[in-house]
Amino acid sequence: MLPEEGVNAVRVVVGMLVRGEYEELETLTEGRRLTAAEIAAAVARHGRDLISPPDAAFREADAVAVPHEPADEHAFHVAFPLWTAQDGLSDLTLGLTVTEVMDGVWTVELDGVHAA
Repeated sequence: MLPEEGVNAVRVVVGMLVRGEYEELETLTEGRRLTAAEIAAAVARHGRDLISPPDAAFREADAVAVPHEPADEHAFHVAFPLWTAQDGLSDLTLGLTVTEVMDGVWTVELDGVHAA
């Protein structure tokens, strides 16, 4: 189960994605894996308008613990379902990895936006 601080990190990233803040997302993730242009292209490729999901969706986020170095850091791969104006709960999923690098401090890497 993803700790509350990890859920909050997912909430921030999804909010930025919904608002189209791709450059800010690139800055937040330090450009690991995806650039702002790649994030924008992934969203545009699906041709749907992202909207904020209901709060309950964050509490139900699908998170799997992954081994991480150093061993005292905790990492989770999260597959978070996205919501769109056209579909409500859509077949789009945001893949991300959240890592607790210090007590209460989390980093985020975007893995991509995928259709199921």
